[in-house]
Amino acid sequence: MVTYLVHYTVSHEAYPEYVEFLKNEHINDVMAVPGFLSADLCLRKGGAMESSGKEIRVVYKVKDEDHIKAYISDFAMKLREKSIEKFPGKFSSNREVWLDTITFASK
Repeated sequence: MVTYLVHYTVSHEAYPEYVEFLKNEHINDVMAVPGFLSADLCLRKGGAMESSGKEIRVVYKVKDEDHIKAYISDFAMKLREKSIEKFPGKFSSNREVWLDTITFASK
């Protein structure tokens, strides 16, 4: 299993609308891509108001390396462009792909 992390920094004024966009549109679009199994939307509470923006993380679980490669080559740019068009200059993002994920569950 692959873990795909997306970290956003969103301007304070755009934050509420951006969260709604993620919840109601963007994450659903990503989850429609073959191989995506789950997504966790992580919202940071609090934080210094003087910082440049508020942080958001989305943690996706993807079936395997082939599926994340297909997402990056065939889908990612189109989905990113949609966000950029809707929120120009209001956020920044970076992504990480972790190829080896070991999941532990409580007993």
